[in-house]
Amino acid sequence: MRRRFTQAEVYYLNTLPAVERASADRITYSHDFQVRCMAQYLRGNGPTSIFASAGLDPKIIGGKRIERAIARWKADPQIMLEAQDFANESSSNQRDLLVLTQSMTIKWLEKKVIDLQSRINALEAVNDTGAMPMMPVKELVGSAA
Repeated sequence: MRRRFTQAEVYYLNTLPAVERASADRITYSHDFQVRCMAQYLRGNGPTSIFASAGLDPKIIGGKRIERAIARWKADPQIMLEAQDFANESSSNQRDLLVLTQSMTIKWLEKKVIDLQSRINALEAVNDTGAMPMMPVKELVGSAA
């Protein structure tokens, strides 16, 4: 039986650029992550370390989910073709790999800023109106880290 993700884990997963969307029992990875992951895999990196470097903690995701994702992507000829091209390009030009890594980090930080701004706006609205928050203030403030 597949382990379900907690609400906090779903929220966290949805903040990652590698994740297109997540629910309590399913993760859909971005196409870009699938290609980058397989390119790194082709260069000899282990699946667990690849996922961990994208913020996908194997303790949350689970080893079996990682294993199945890699198997699905290995069987997809389009992903493998793009991954091979990406692996060949990035091995000839490490600068591109650095730029891509920084780009993914920037995307993640942008998502985080938007989320934090939403939390600030929610707290300000509560403060201005004196109304009760939709979720406990502890959750609004506490899970921002």
